[in-house]
Amino acid sequence: MSNEKSLTTVQPKSMVVAMLLAFFLNAGGFYAAGAKKGAMLFFGCWIVSLLLQQISVYLMPIVSIASLYLTYSWVKEYNSGIAAAA
Repeated sequence: MSNEKSLTTVQPKSMVVAMLLAFFLNAGGFYAAGAKKGAMLFFGCWIVSLLLQQISVYLMPIVSIASLYLTYSWVKEYNSGIAAAA
């Protein structure tokens, strides 16, 4: 019975990996929250960056900052849920 419990333990997600994915690829949401929320964040960032590109290229870092913030909050929420369950 104890072997079954050790196989189902959930590990916290790495904040460093999530931030690197979010900053360079805007794909931190896939790592942090899964496929549905990750896809919504990715395509949302893509559409907003296309719109901001029409206004000014200098506004595009706003999209990366928003992606970083959302990824950070999702990983923090996930890891705090694991800590509370333990």
